[in-house]
Amino acid sequence: MRFDAELANNPEPRLACVLLLDTSGSMGGAPIHELNAGFQVFKEEINEDSLARKRVEVAIVTFGGGVGVAQDFQTVNAFQPPRLTANGDTPMGAAINQALDLVRSRSSRSRGLPGSCGGWPRARYPSPPRIG
Repeated sequence: MRFDAELANNPEPRLACVLLLDTSGSMGGAPIHELNAGFQVFKEEINEDSLARKRVEVAIVTFGGGVGVAQDFQTVNAFQPPRLTANGDTPMGAAINQALDLVRSRSSRSRGLPGSCGGWPRARYPSPPRIG
């Protein structure tokens, strides 16, 4: 994980943002091109928000033919959207679990980062589902 000098001394609380992106074969053609274009818009928009630049750390989990961490948590300034390609099946459940694991890991490593996942409604679900 990289921090630039400005954010290393930044006292703002951090917010973990995990982008969970479908890169399965069904996303081939126009859908994957639109996702890549939307990725660029996301980067531009989040960079324009001065509070987001201070607080948000972005990670990317992709799922298509398998699950992968395309990018571990990065500050907004260091965030570089990768070029995504479509391939394989859609292991969404495993990708959700991977994203939850990333947030848990990030929360345990970072004093200022609260558990950024809204959590599971405990009244209906005793624990998050483990799929895969």
